[in-house]
Amino acid sequence: MVRRPLRGAVTIGVAGTVVSLALTGTPAQAAQAATTAHCPTSTSIAFLPAGTGYLFPNLFASVSACGFVDGGAPYHFTVDQAMSSVQTPSGLRNYTLYNVAITCTTVTANADALIATGCQPG
Repeated sequence: MVRRPLRGAVTIGVAGTVVSLALTGTPAQAAQAATTAHCPTSTSIAFLPAGTGYLFPNLFASVSACGFVDGGAPYHFTVDQAMSSVQTPSGLRNYTLYNVAITCTTVTANADALIATGCQPG
């Protein structure tokens, strides 16, 4: 009989300590939202008046083909085949790159059309 009340007191004491630590501890850092999607293909349009810059400042793709579900920014895309039409001072050039990682700040999805902007390598 003596041991049972002691065990109960230990359990309550441990639970009380855990609760007090949870109430007085430092708040957890908020989790950063992020969205990751894999696209088989994408297209981009870049205007590079100085002749240099990033070839994929935007991304156009299919919501369904990418399996896109919006979990918030930043938006991380991996693209198997990324095509970009780039306007430079010397004219229009088309580029195709494979296995491209792109991170974008904004995404708009309308029906099956996905438009990402503010993109950079990543």
